[in-house]
Parts: sequence; structure tokens; C-alpha cells
Amino acid sequence: MTTYLTKIEDNKTHHFRVAVDNNGVRIIHGVFYKWLGKYFEGCGDNASAIIRQKQLVDEKIKEGFQITEFNETIENTVDVYDKAKWHFGGNFPKDLEDFHGYIHTGMFLGWLIDNDLVSDEFKNEHTEEIEKFKQQRLTGSQIFESCCDGVLMIEDISELGNRFALPYFDFNSGQYMGDYEKTLAKNLPSAYHVTDTWDNYAKLKQVVDKRFSDWKNQNYKKPIWKFW
Repeated sequence: MTTYLTKIEDNKTHHFRVAVDNNGVRIIHGVFYKWLGKYFEGCGDNASAIIRQKQLVDEKIKEGFQITEFNETIENTVDVYDKAKWHFGGNFPKDLEDFHGYIHTGMFLGWLIDNDLVSDEFKNEHTEEIEKFKQQRLTGSQIFESCCDGVLMIEDISELGNRFALPYFDFNSGQYMGDYEKTLAKNLPSAYHVTDTWDNYAKLKQVVDKRFSDWKNQNYKKPIWKFW
């Protein structure tokens, strides 16, 4: 059985989900568009796990959380946007170097950097690399490989960036990969064959800029009374 709790604090949604899983409890918690953590806590046996679940729920209620009906969404489920290693093997072309598995997400990371949509933590940890990117001495794909170890997480992106990226970059239902393939891979054997060049990045940037502008206009329309 899964119990889901939420709390609104400072206009941010905090969420906590705990489920009994055999002899332990599986926990997913975080703050929408900021961070999400997943971990398992062993309890020894199923009866102890049930007791532990109740303890955790009671603790959260004391903190101001309320039990809420759980509906799975990208905000309460996704902690990782992409891992380069997910693309190696399988359909990954054998004639390409592994680095090509970093390029599609690396270019998006570059776009996030260009638009100041990475998190403060990312900026503080990678100041030198960001400056090199802005000087076109280091590509977003190279930063994705060397600084992120090929893993892009929601903690790497700002709140505004995550609000846009969670639906747009979603591999199952988002538009990013379609935009990427139409813009850069139309006449190539696969999307993995796209080369990591500044010309290619510039072409993709125009498309994503338009998507972001349209998204902001749709989601952040100024209320009528603010025009007066």
C-alpha cells in the first residue's frame, strides 16, 4: 500500500510517498521543480515495514503534510532527465564513438546554460566550464560528459527551467527529440549521427528558443488587472 502526502509551503509543493515493499519501505520525496530523492529503507520483516510506514506518515502529518490521493505525474516521479549510458548498446550505431550518446542531451544542457536556466548549485560548481561554453571553447555535450558524468538531473536545472523542461524534454510525450531529429538528423541514418558542432547547436537553439517563448506566453500570461 502506498501513502502519498503533500504540503504547500512558500508557494512550493513538497511531496512524500512511502510504500511497503516486502521487508522494507520505498520512499520518494522532494519539492516540485526543485529536487526529488528516492531510497529504500530496510526494516527486517514485513510487519516492521508496515509499522515504519505508519511512523513516517505520522511524522509528516506533524510537519503539516496532508494525505493526498496519488496520481503519478512527471513532477512527483522524475528525478533524472537522461543518462548517456541508457543509449549505449541496443540501437546505438556500432560505427559511432560513445560520445555521440551524449550529444542530444548535451545540446539541451547548452541551451539551458545559454538561457540561465541551470540551478545555482550547477553554476557554483561549474563556473569555469560555463564561461568556456559562453566563449565557445567547450560544448554543452562536453560539459554533459565531463561535469555531469552523462547524467542530467532536475537538481541541475532551475525551477523555471524544470517547469519548461519536464514536459518538453520527456522522451515519451515531449517535443524535444522530435525537434532535434527534424532540425539536425533529417538526412542522417539516426539521431545519434548528429555531430557536436556550434552550427548544429545554433540551428537547434532557434527551435528551442521558439518553444520556450511560446510556452512562457501560454503559461505566464499577465493578468488583465496588471495592465492598468
